[in-house]
Amino acid sequence: MFMKLGVIGTSRITEDHLKILKNFKHEVVFLSSTRKNSLNLAKLAKKYRIKKFFNDWKAAVEYARNIKGCNFLITSRIKDNKKILKECIKLNRYVLIEKPVFLKEREFKSIKNYKKIFVGYNRIFYDNIIKLKNIFNKKKSVNVIAKCPETSKLEVMKNSCHIISILIYIFGPLRLIFKKKNLNFINCAFLDRKKNVINLVCNFKNSDNFSIEFLNRKTRYVLSPIETLKIFKKIEIKKINNNYTYSPKCFYVNNEWNSNKFKPGFKNQYKEFIRFTKGKKIVNDMFFSSKIIKICEQKNKI
Repeated sequence: MFMKLGVIGTSRITEDHLKILKNFKHEVVFLSSTRKNSLNLAKLAKKYRIKKFFNDWKAAVEYARNIKGCNFLITSRIKDNKKILKECIKLNRYVLIEKPVFLKEREFKSIKNYKKIFVGYNRIFYDNIIKLKNIFNKKKSVNVIAKCPETSKLEVMKNSCHIISILIYIFGPLRLIFKKKNLNFINCAFLDRKKNVINLVCNFKNSDNFSIEFLNRKTRYVLSPIETLKIFKKIEIKKINNNYTYSPKCFYVNNEWNSNKFKPGFKNQYKEFIRFTKGKKIVNDMFFSSKIIKICEQKNKI
């Protein structure tokens, strides 16, 4: 399905979007920066053959007013999102905006007409995550351990929100039941609707991967890093020089990068966004993102 998009923002992730849009022959109507001295604007416009580009995002939105069927992709700085969103939704167009949109839950309430906003949490569109959601929809009991090595509280909002998006996508609303913190870590426990316990640990400046481990009675599912799913069943016992070794037996491995020439999740994400513009209901709306930020705030709150 062909799509027209005006792109506002020239951040690092913008190019990941442009790669897939151009590959599938979608029309990038314009590219706009939110900064007049952007170093990326002309470079990206030239590389992806975008004829119309602006260093004034308001002029870009006004330009889109007269382009029938032109929706918006917003990849701007978080601090600019509120004013840009308010102008875009005045045109009653669909918007795909990069996560997390805002860094405070209360800011989401400032956007009144949000029914056409699609928030880009690309990791919930990984094939592995969709597979796990289908598995745990059928299983009654699972224990979850998620690890988020972060550098600061601010990064919890920007990075750990991806982990929380996966947990909410798979298990639904989460209720905080325990929190312990010091200068080096934040440890939280949540309950889902089935009373499963989801443990979330942030270790600051720790040499570790972001990871999620799901354990039920017979099987262990491990995302580490998040792009790789390994499934373990049973224990493999080996005898080496009269000593026994015990290793979990891995019978399934899938790496998202092996099946994607684009940033993982982006292909499925754009398919879903196109369906959204045709009236399909979505999970990753503004309410979904506000619940993620609420959990981030609960984690960080003293």
